Amino acid sequence: MRHLSVLAPAFTLLLAACTHVPSHSLPPARKPESPVPVLGRPATLPPAASTGVVAPVTPGLSYRPLPPGRQRVDGAQVPAVQGLLAASDRALRSKDLDLAAVNLERAQRLAPQSALVYQRLADVRLRQKRPAEAEQLARKALAYAGSTAQQALLWRQIAQARQQLGQTQSAQEALAHATVLENAAAGHSP
Repeated sequence: MRHLSVLAPAFTLLLAACTHVPSHSLPPARKPESPVPVLGRPATLPPAASTGVVAPVTPGLSYRPLPPGRQRVDGAQVPAVQGLLAASDRALRSKDLDLAAVNLERAQRLAPQSALVYQRLADVRLRQKRPAEAEQLARKALAYAGSTAQQALLWRQIAQARQQLGQTQSAQEALAHATVLENAAAGHSP
């Protein structure tokens, strides 16, 4: 029994020495991206004013559709975004596609839900002969498009991108989709 009382502190020191990792070799601590959802009850967030901390929202748990009459704010009307759109227009007039793209990429970061910004960037990518990127941007814009006419324009961009890629059949299908949308916007039946 006496041997155990001598070994216990030595064993504790041995364990402590084995688990010690120098702090310079540890990666920096990171905050968790989102809380772990608890199944069976909805996510509720405390008011920010009561705690002073805004809790991250877990996608899918606290989704509420916009009330009727409210539209998604796409950010295209923000003055900084308007300035970048104007700068991209000036760059396009002077045939500087790279500068136009840089300005539109900055606008996209400021207004990530703006169909207009994605549409204009897709147009620049088409002019730069980068059809795969152009199609991807036009498809992204479709997710935020606010009107049938804008959706039709985006499908025409998709058709143009597919044509540049040599996908003739797929381009014709996209054009047909654009025509259906244009007719719907004009009030005609297909």
